Amino acid sequence: MESSEQPTLEQTAEHTGQADTDFDTEFPAAITEAEQTLQQIRERYLEITTAQAEKAQLETKLTAMQADIAEKSRTEQDLAALQQELEQVQDQIHTLGITLESQLWKWHDNLKEPFWQFIRHFGLGFAVAVLMHRLTT
Repeated sequence: MESSEQPTLEQTAEHTGQADTDFDTEFPAAITEAEQTLQQIRERYLEITTAQAEKAQLETKLTAMQADIAEKSRTEQDLAALQQELEQVQDQIHTLGITLESQLWKWHDNLKEPFWQFIRHFGLGFAVAVLMHRLTT
């Protein structure tokens, strides 16, 4: 019973030799696997940092685009306001033109009466002068 319960020196040597062989083959494989895992982690880390940088750039670009859209909207509103103001000024110019034309007609009407009075009196004076000239000669 003793021999079966306690390992003998030969059994221990065989077991140690087998363990050395397993260690020699498994350890390099484990190191290779660990290196591959580490490389995968490095690649993933690089992907994450690249994605974060790209995200920051895109957020900056988005903010700039939103500002441009707001500026364009303000510009369009300003343009619409300027267009409306331009139309108002054109209407005022047209109204003033009509007012000035009507003033011109009023002056023309006001000059009509004095003109005919001048002709009437000048004509009477000319007729009197011709008559007096004939009578005196």
